[in-house]
Amino acid sequence: MTIPTFAGVTPILADAGLFLSSLGSFTSIAVMVLGLCLLITIHELGHWFVARLFGFQTPVFSIGFGPRKWSIVLGKFWNTEFRLAPILAGGYVSIPELQDETTAKELLKDNPDIKTLQVFPVWQRICVAAAGVVFNVVSAVIMLWALFAFIGEPAYKVHSTYIKEVSTTLVTIARDAGLQANDKFVSVGGSSIVSPEDLAKAIAANKGRSVDVVVQRGSGNVTVPVTPDQNGKIGVALGVNGEQVFEPVSAGKAAVDATKLTGNMIVMTFKGFGMILGIVDAPPGVTDKDMEVRGIVGIVQMGADALNMGVYNFVWFLVVISINLAVMNILPLPILDGGHIVFFLIEKVRGGKPVDAKFKGRLYAIFGALLIGVMFYGLFNDMLHIFGK
Repeated sequence: MTIPTFAGVTPILADAGLFLSSLGSFTSIAVMVLGLCLLITIHELGHWFVARLFGFQTPVFSIGFGPRKWSIVLGKFWNTEFRLAPILAGGYVSIPELQDETTAKELLKDNPDIKTLQVFPVWQRICVAAAGVVFNVVSAVIMLWALFAFIGEPAYKVHSTYIKEVSTTLVTIARDAGLQANDKFVSVGGSSIVSPEDLAKAIAANKGRSVDVVVQRGSGNVTVPVTPDQNGKIGVALGVNGEQVFEPVSAGKAAVDATKLTGNMIVMTFKGFGMILGIVDAPPGVTDKDMEVRGIVGIVQMGADALNMGVYNFVWFLVVISINLAVMNILPLPILDGGHIVFFLIEKVRGGKPVDAKFKGRLYAIFGALLIGVMFYGLFNDMLHIFGK
């Protein structure tokens, strides 16, 4: 049995700046390909390391898919042949002892280099199957920790708050008082206004009574008497002027925040898959385009764009992809890690009797074909983004 990682298809919810249409520079593309290979390697190292720890045989460790004759054989170490295959859409570790008894006998007959196969406990086989996902999650936490500890946690420093739009329906207090779009708030009742929170607090303190609102309009300031309603509303949509900043934090806080954020991103990624399948409602503002399936070309494209925006954005993007890899591979579908775990659990429930090898083979063929179809669909979407719809 091979434990594969599939990186060729992933749903990614839109993030500002990452869905640029150009392919970017060759250097950025090359760096993103290397980054993707790193994430695949980390995943497969999880399978390989835990398998070796328990004594499983691991004759092949491959980054990419494709026959051996088309691959670069990097060498044989620790009884494992390491390869770099031409189709960089994932990778795999061959672990014969994860096979059922029937298939194991066939492997022994066709591969004389493989030693007599042991029968390992189900819990150990589950650990091997889940190890790649665990390594991807841990690597995401480590990358986020490094960003937070050495650069800082991202924040947005607001310099000023302005009126983006004045309501002409429902609450029309601002319009009636003479406030206009693009007015920048200076003060309310003598209290200086910088952030939307400052404005909300000042307005709430003057519910139902007139208060002087000073705004900057053009090159000068204008004072406008405004009477907020009893709910503290005056009928404006707000915008802010500011900049991205990075707030320094301690190594301990960076570790805690990185772990929490990774957990939140895992939940959001599961929800993203649910939105694509139509079993989870998309939140307001999330469009079909935001949830579309992208292929390997699209992933590389977005990664190159992220690198062009800076190292911080690039590493953050690698975190997103690492979590996508983890979530996708833990789904309980045949040929994915989660599918192997389901088969092992069924074997445990059946008192050590594995699922019929021929039946599993048919499921692998069906879901393998479906996965390839989805990968081509993602590639089709990539081409639409590159060449236009």
